[in-house]
Amino acid sequence: MKGCRKNNVRRIVLGGLLTMVVLVLAFAGRTVLFKNNLPAALTQAVPLAPPDAGRLQPLPGFASGAAFSMSLTPSQAAAQTSAKTAIRAKAAVKNGATVSKAPAKPPLPAQTKQKTVYLTFDDGPSKITPKVLEILRRQGVKATFFVLGEQAEQRPELISAIWEQGHAIGNHTYNHNYRDLYSSFTEFWSQIKQTEEIVRNITGVRPQLVRAPGGTFGHFDKTYFRLLAQAGYSVMDWTADSGDSRRKGVPAADILRESVADLTASRVILLLHDGGGHEQSAKALPEIIRRYKAAGYTFGVLDAEVQPVQFRVSASAAGAGHAQPSKAWIAANILPNRGLFTPGKALALEVGLLEAKLLPGEYTISGGQYKVPLRAAVERLGGKVSWEVSSRSGRVVWNGRTILADAAHQQLTITDGDGRQQIRSADVQLIGSSLWVSLRGLLDAAGHPPLTAAVTGEERRVKTL
Repeated sequence: MKGCRKNNVRRIVLGGLLTMVVLVLAFAGRTVLFKNNLPAALTQAVPLAPPDAGRLQPLPGFASGAAFSMSLTPSQAAAQTSAKTAIRAKAAVKNGATVSKAPAKPPLPAQTKQKTVYLTFDDGPSKITPKVLEILRRQGVKATFFVLGEQAEQRPELISAIWEQGHAIGNHTYNHNYRDLYSSFTEFWSQIKQTEEIVRNITGVRPQLVRAPGGTFGHFDKTYFRLLAQAGYSVMDWTADSGDSRRKGVPAADILRESVADLTASRVILLLHDGGGHEQSAKALPEIIRRYKAAGYTFGVLDAEVQPVQFRVSASAAGAGHAQPSKAWIAANILPNRGLFTPGKALALEVGLLEAKLLPGEYTISGGQYKVPLRAAVERLGGKVSWEVSSRSGRVVWNGRTILADAAHQQLTITDGDGRQQIRSADVQLIGSSLWVSLRGLLDAAGHPPLTAAVTGEERRVKTL
């Protein structure tokens, strides 16, 4: 009887202990879920003790020393594991042990957006340009120079230096005269083409970038924008003005302040000048570069692939009543021009025992005829070209003949070795400062009539006698 009573007491004690273990685990799981602020913790059902928890139940595998397990949801299992870990940690601290925490993962680096600044210089080249080039060289920075045609004519060696040092060259018209440029689009066009040919004769490359003197705001109407785009040009204004042209003698400190006023923009196109009288701009340049570098900017070079920045058309420009070019003028000048910038095939000229090549952009095709720059075509084939100032004509000496190319009268005057002379009608155009002629007309006049014209996957080829 006494043994039975002891057994009953033992069962009651063991049952009570089991109930306490289950309740502790459930409470710990609920606490962990609450601390983790999981939405599921607000609705998680706490496991209740089974109805017969007061009695000792046979547990499969328990007697053989197998691990005690319960069927828990993932959140309950995580809570239980966390609770056990916390209990072990408290016990270790209580016994004087040191608890080592798992090393924290380093924070991921913040994603920084790419920032690019384009330094641009207008109105050169001038005596200040070499100093600007030297600063850029020392700093390892490239820039874009929007040059004036009349300055390029006077200082071709500086155009070559700009190009050879890896900078970009843009077109800033010929003389920067607002009255001429903004009286009509055809005058603006004439100056663009004139400067383009000057630069091409020096570098061999046509500038496709155009910047309007004074910017487009207040000067361009929709016709200017539309026709220049149709002709293949990229018009580029600016996003930041250094203020170096607002008045004469702007101090370097003021230029610096305006140039770095906003160092948070992802793209900056900065307007500076390297024309005469802008010594202070060159003085401010090293610190301008240092500030942009410190702010995390890279330095870019503009080209036709860069998204252009263009000011809106002002009400005054829209209502200025500029004369509109005729459809015939547009067809003759604007539409063929785009081909100068379109990737294409080189034109090989096989003339007698000589061969020359004109690259894409150095010739055009109009009305099924090749048109070429007179000087480039003749000189590459061994002839000589000079400029007749009085008649504004090109004088060619080639293959024992003298040819006078006259754009005003649209004719070629040919004088052979015996002094005999003949005059032929011809397609002769003065584009900028270069004469362009029909290739067939030129070859016929020189005594090299074309025999064949072919096009392959690699090139175009014209073969003559």
